[in-house]
Amino acid sequence: MSSNDPRCPVRPGDYCSLCVPGASGPENCPLVALVMSDPDLRERLAQLQREEREDAERRRTG
Repeated sequence: MSSNDPRCPVRPGDYCSLCVPGASGPENCPLVALVMSDPDLRERLAQLQREEREDAERRRTG
């Protein structure tokens, strides 16, 4: 994967794998749209993204 490959907004830390048939990336993925339209799912996603950033920072700093 190159640095230009889109990241999956629903799976923090992962690249978009086009897991939803018909999607060409996060910009037209129905799963991403569903998560972003639901306040509870969106908050849980924000929590997972924070945890992923914290884990990445811990890995960088040793």
